[in-house]
Amino acid sequence: MKAYFVLRVVLMFVLAVIFTLLPFTVAHAHIEGCAALGVCCGGCDAVTGTGCGGHSMAGGALSNHTAYAQYSGASHFVGFGFNTDNTAQTVFGGTGFGKRGNSLELTVTMADVSQFSDFLFSAKYQFLGETATRPAMAVGVDAINEIPDQMPRSFYIVASKYVPLRRLPLVASLGWGSGRFQDSFFGDLTFILGKHWSFIAEYDGLGGNLGISFGTELSLWRPFPVVFLLGFENAFASDEKSAVTLGAGIELH
Repeated sequence: MKAYFVLRVVLMFVLAVIFTLLPFTVAHAHIEGCAALGVCCGGCDAVTGTGCGGHSMAGGALSNHTAYAQYSGASHFVGFGFNTDNTAQTVFGGTGFGKRGNSLELTVTMADVSQFSDFLFSAKYQFLGETATRPAMAVGVDAINEIPDQMPRSFYIVASKYVPLRRLPLVASLGWGSGRFQDSFFGDLTFILGKHWSFIAEYDGLGGNLGISFGTELSLWRPFPVVFLLGFENAFASDEKSAVTLGAGIELH
């Protein structure tokens, strides 16, 4: 039964990659930093991965936040996410204000696409830019207009740092949050597998999640960074129901 479940997850991933990438013509121009988006599950924000030092176009996390906020030069983002246990069928959009490393990111999320209702507003302020010797840092709040019994208002602070390991560079994030973070620490490691691929392992205050993201460019009238995400929620919990998460996001200049 376990082998069947693993096989089904792998099959879903292969199908998701095939059917999402075939319609697109990919341009291979270099994008500064991690210009693609990482998609969050659970009705949370999209997050950027601009601390990846130009090594990968895929970035971000699954349900956590990184300390990298959208800024004016990167403009807007939109995306969607859903999972197999029907607890997170969402679409979202947002924008940023300010300069890179010192900016305010605002996001609106439609928490239930089946009813076209339950709009949630979130904000993140990156107050410290990353350098070679210090991490980026940000504070934020999810679900400012909280929905009782569905999405609590959640404050958090988080730090993120690109670690240029020779064989497997990564981005590490560590934070603390209230609300959905259970007044607990959260953290994630995003391993940069190449220019387009990243592997993500995280703890979100409730349990462990795993995922893989693919970032590229969607070539329309101009190239647009786009990312696709396959995640596995509650990957290690024996008393929690596991779920597969699929998502995509695009950055609009």
